[in-house]
Amino acid sequence: MTQIVPVCTVADVRAEFKKRGISVSEWARVRGVSAQLTYQILAGRKAAIRGQSHEIAVLLGLKPGLLGNADELRFAHTPSMTDLADSQSEQP
Repeated sequence: MTQIVPVCTVADVRAEFKKRGISVSEWARVRGVSAQLTYQILAGRKAAIRGQSHEIAVLLGLKPGLLGNADELRFAHTPSMTDLADSQSEQP
């Protein structure tokens, strides 16, 4: 899991793109995310709650959060996927 901490505004993000001379499409392509979804998030048309929209917002620094996938998600009361696989392989 990767934690990205800085939080900034959409105006800050747009200014950074302009200052560096990088297009939103290029940024999205390099990171392997949807350019269309990135534009929608920057325009405020898409809520960045989960999935790729969450990932984009965190990478842009628009919201604090963690990046990772569902099998990395663990709660104190549940075993990890590795623990489950290990326990199933140990059964006769």
